[in-house]
Amino acid sequence: MFESVAGLGVRGQIKLADSDSPNHQPALMGRRKLFLNAAWVEEIPQPDFGIIETLVECDGLRGRILLRDQVRLESAPLLARMRKQGLKTTMLTGDREFAARAVAEQLQLDDVRFELTPDEKVALVQKWADEGEKPAMIGDGVNDAPSIAAAHVGVAMGARGSDTALEQADVVLMQDKLENFYFAYELSCRARRIIRQNLAISLGVIVMLVIGALGASLPLTLGVIGHEGSTLIVVFNSLRLLFIKDGLSDPEQPQETA
Repeated sequence: MFESVAGLGVRGQIKLADSDSPNHQPALMGRRKLFLNAAWVEEIPQPDFGIIETLVECDGLRGRILLRDQVRLESAPLLARMRKQGLKTTMLTGDREFAARAVAEQLQLDDVRFELTPDEKVALVQKWADEGEKPAMIGDGVNDAPSIAAAHVGVAMGARGSDTALEQADVVLMQDKLENFYFAYELSCRARRIIRQNLAISLGVIVMLVIGALGASLPLTLGVIGHEGSTLIVVFNSLRLLFIKDGLSDPEQPQETA
C-alpha cells in the first residue's frame, strides 16, 4: 500500500527483506505534520535557518534528512529584469518558513508564501485572478499542477517536470532554465505590439484607398500598388520577430511596453 499525502509527504506498508514476519511494516516520510505530533518528533530540534527538513520512520528506525536549496546565480538578475518590467514575483512553496524566507531574501522577492498545500496554492492563484490580476504560475511538481491549471498562464519546467504538471501547462519550457520564461514573456509582448501595428497599417491603407476611390477617380494601378504594398509592409514588419536573439534585454535600458 502506498499513499501520497498532498503537501505533507508519503506513507505506506512495506515488507522488509531480512524479516521473517509476514506482516508489512508502516513507513512514513515527509514533514512534521505527517507524524501527528509524535513524541519523538517533538524531541528533535528545529533545523537552522534555510534548511529543509524531511523526517523518516520505518520499523522502529527514525531519522531526518536535511537539505538546503541552492539558488542559481542567474536568478537574482533575472528577477530584477522582471521587476523592471512591472511584474510582481511571489514564491509559493510547501517548505517551512525559515527555508522559504532564506531563499526570498537572497532573491529579493516581492512576496513569499510558505507551508502551503496544493489547495492553498490554488486558492491564492484564484484570489489574484478575482482581483483582476493575470497570474502566471511556474512549477514542475505534482503539487504545482492544480495551481498551474488555475493560473491565467500555466508554465511547466519540461526538463524535470512531472507528467501531471506538463499536462496542465499552457507553456512548457523544454530546457530547465527560468530565463526562458522571460524570453517567452518578451516575445509575446513584441508579438502583440507588432499585431497592433499591422492592423493599423492594413486598415489605414484600406481606409485611404476607399476614400480615394469615392472622392475621385483612383487609377487601378495606384490601388493595386497601395493594397499590395501594405501587404508587404505587414509581412516585413512581422519578420522582425525572427531577429530576437536571446530576449533578455539589458535591465538598465528602457523597455517597450505592450
